[in-house]
Amino acid sequence: MAFIIFTLFVSLLTSRVLGQYLHLRYNITKTESFNQFHFWDHVATFCASDIEALSKCPPVNSPTKLRNPAAIHFAQCFRDVFSAYFICADLSKHSDQNPIPDEFVPLNDFVVRSGCRFPDALETLRDACIFDAEEFGRSGCCNNGGSTNCAQQSLNLFTCEMQAAEQYIRCTNAQSSTKPPLNTSACVTDNAQKATWLPKDFLVFSGAPSCPKASKLLSTLAISNIIALFCAVLFNTHLWKTLFGKSKSWEYTEIKLNFLSMLWSIGVQISIPFIMGVILEKQGYTVNWIQQAFLWTVRPRAASIIAIAGFFNGSWMEHAINEMVADLLFAIPAVNFAVFAAIFPNKTRNPAKPDTYKVYHAGGIIMLIPGGILLLALIGGMILRCAPIRAFKYPLQDLWRLVSNPFRRYMGKQKLEKKTVNFQEFRSWYINFFILGIVLYIGGWMVWASFLKMAGDLYCPASLNKVAMVLWVYPILLNVVRAVVGML
Repeated sequence: MAFIIFTLFVSLLTSRVLGQYLHLRYNITKTESFNQFHFWDHVATFCASDIEALSKCPPVNSPTKLRNPAAIHFAQCFRDVFSAYFICADLSKHSDQNPIPDEFVPLNDFVVRSGCRFPDALETLRDACIFDAEEFGRSGCCNNGGSTNCAQQSLNLFTCEMQAAEQYIRCTNAQSSTKPPLNTSACVTDNAQKATWLPKDFLVFSGAPSCPKASKLLSTLAISNIIALFCAVLFNTHLWKTLFGKSKSWEYTEIKLNFLSMLWSIGVQISIPFIMGVILEKQGYTVNWIQQAFLWTVRPRAASIIAIAGFFNGSWMEHAINEMVADLLFAIPAVNFAVFAAIFPNKTRNPAKPDTYKVYHAGGIIMLIPGGILLLALIGGMILRCAPIRAFKYPLQDLWRLVSNPFRRYMGKQKLEKKTVNFQEFRSWYINFFILGIVLYIGGWMVWASFLKMAGDLYCPASLNKVAMVLWVYPILLNVVRAVVGML
């Protein structure tokens, strides 16, 4: 029975898509000369029902996601009309970057609120992306019967209009809850055009009427770094034993490596981005979960700041090296993020692109340095069977100690002690890790700060409470467990 219902649904959906295609195909004449006024006349005619759905006022106190499917419906209709109208509409090699989904998303039914009227959606959406619509004529990309590809221009227009439809919902939600009323047209335009130069996969749209400011999110991240540093000081048992215990030996000559502590640091740092991805996916309608996890993977962490304390006393080195190993492991995925920020920025000639983008671009280049060096070092170490690959023998030896000691105790043999490394021998490795880490830290702050400031309302999680809780609680949990593990 379920199979029959599913088959009927697929058949109806296929018929709907085919009918829409034929309707546009036989009622719109293709042209190689893109005229935005003629094109928008077609949009007004063939997307009238989608524009009407976009403009409906929901009941008071309704969920912010209620109208979100209407944005996708309009964007899909916009794309179909564009493809039927313009000869050079093919996205070609940019097809995989198309922000407009192909999947059918059902509209949510609700009773339209009486006495409520939003600004004209058609006019607002048309004005939001004028620059990208005019770019076809300026670039001359469809001259000579379509011999020149317009893929980039088409992608920019799709990206802008998809974002404009989503922002129309968010801005009108804000209008109905803001006094005095928000300027909806400016709100939509200012945000929609940003989408053509920002990495769309890292943006978050929840439909919430208000978005946390970039400064608030950056402050949350900075506080998490301060908490991590404070915890590193608080849980330094050697320091407190020296200050308040019988032992007054401030000198620290040997570094003890603890595999479990390092593994715990790596596990925690890996889990945080995925938890962030889940939180933001549940809050937002348009969220790429994997990309959100990836974005939070390359956030600036406090490892290098903690490492500074290690230069004052070696007892902090044991803590800092665990954090820096986890940090630099993330330098490899950061290469991927940095490559797109540094080498393959979104291509648009829109003069509205701010100077802050240069900071974002520079931060991407800086992030490439430690990631590239570490990647080459790992490849070289594998080929030559030398450091840094050989350095992994220390945590592996400690792993063997943890695994074998219970059996050795059972067999009456002497247990293995923690592996120690002479402070002076370890110092050179520590300095190298610190230099790479501090470069990654600076580049990470440049990319994050500039990205969030440019994105503004385009990075709009519904609430920062859960994000802040994860960022602030995890360092405390990490250090509590590390203190317990350190006793093993």
